[in-house]
Amino acid sequence: MNPLVVLGIQCTFSMVVFFLILKWYVIPGITKETWFDVLALLLLVNVFRYLPLSLFMPGQVSAYFPPYLKEIIAHGDFLSGTLALIALILIKSKKKSALTFTWLFSVVSIIDMVVVLALAMSEKVYLLHLGANYFTVSVYVPMLIVIQVLILKILLTRTYR
Repeated sequence: MNPLVVLGIQCTFSMVVFFLILKWYVIPGITKETWFDVLALLLLVNVFRYLPLSLFMPGQVSAYFPPYLKEIIAHGDFLSGTLALIALILIKSKKKSALTFTWLFSVVSIIDMVVVLALAMSEKVYLLHLGANYFTVSVYVPMLIVIQVLILKILLTRTYR
């Protein structure tokens, strides 16, 4: 089977599964009283975006993996994870700047995902050896996309406020 088709199937399946998890177990619990806690949980999942720094470790991905793309992926995700951590700490500390940092995280995160996905597709990295990073691409990234949509819904919907 074509590697792009396999990746497409796996990413789609992951997005559907994570959407259903959020729809059945997270969204029903969002109320005017709990939306801040739900937002904190969604940010917590994004804190692990330091993991793509492993692209710089020897043997983790193909030697043909474009070096410029490693830089963009690793640094963009690390920045997004750092902003998620700051926003999470501010939310848990009940600081007024929490929503500002959550918005900043969301904007940076969305730009990062769009740029990286476009570049990765144009470079056809799905044809390269990705090692354990394949799990990130086929499971974690789809989860982050679904979570980002819910974060935006929470930030934009006044129903929760």
